[in-house]
Amino acid sequence: MTDGLLKALQAEVDVLKKLNHDNIVNMKEFNIDGVWEKDSGNLPIAYIVLELIEEGELFDFIATGGPFSEEICRYYFRQMLSALHYMHSQGTTHRDLKPENMLISKNFNLKIADFGFAAPTQGRDGSGQLLTKLGTESYMAPEIHQKSPY
Repeated sequence: MTDGLLKALQAEVDVLKKLNHDNIVNMKEFNIDGVWEKDSGNLPIAYIVLELIEEGELFDFIATGGPFSEEICRYYFRQMLSALHYMHSQGTTHRDLKPENMLISKNFNLKIADFGFAAPTQGRDGSGQLLTKLGTESYMAPEIHQKSPY
């Protein structure tokens, strides 16, 4: 694993360690010195074990079932806002929020996942600005697409 990938993985782990909310996927284990045992020889790996979220992505529910009723939308929106409020209160912003990164549990509750692009809300330099354009373009806010002086 390259130093850059290891640094990115460690950053995601650091975020997951400090977040504990019913609507955020929980990290169960992290190992930087794992071993993948193969017939051709063992390979060193690093990995994150997350809680199992049985029902899959919110995206798939929408794609296969069509639009949700207003009542169901409110149900999931309330859970998403609760998780986002908690993340922001903990000084973290997700930066890639989309239906593919929102999972549905066996009890049909929403769980936000994939914190690979997460960053401190105050920016990495403490300026209050998130300067890197990250995330999935089709889900980005219009102001992120505008030219920035940074």
